[in-house]
Amino acid sequence: MSAAYAMSPYDDDAFSAGFAPSRGPNALVDFCTREGAQALKDKIEAYWRDRGHPVMVSLENVGFHPAIRAARYEVRSDMVNGMPRSAIASAKKPASAPQAVEEVDLDDFADDVAFDD
Repeated sequence: MSAAYAMSPYDDDAFSAGFAPSRGPNALVDFCTREGAQALKDKIEAYWRDRGHPVMVSLENVGFHPAIRAARYEVRSDMVNGMPRSAIASAKKPASAPQAVEEVDLDDFADDVAFDD
C-alpha cells in the first residue's frame, strides 16, 4: 500500500512528458520532497496555463514533520477551491440591468378603496 502523497509519475501523461523527477519507470514520486513538490508545482502551472488561466504556485519548506518522519515541502497557490481566480471571475455573470418600473396613478383607484373613519 502506498502513502497518500505518493503516486507513479507514469500514471499521467503530463508527468511522463517531462514533469517527473528522473527516477526509474516504476518509481513513486513523493510530493513532500523538494523535487516531488517542484514536479507537482510545474504540473499545476502547465495545466492551467494550457487552459488560458495563469496561476501563482509556490513551494514552502515547512521543516520536519513527525507523522512522516522527514522534512517536507508544501505546494501553495492563489487558487480558490482548486480553480484559478481568473476562471472564477470570468464565470460570474454581470448583474442584469434593473427592469423599468411602470408608474401607477393611485387616483384611478380612489373609487375602489373605502376607508373607515
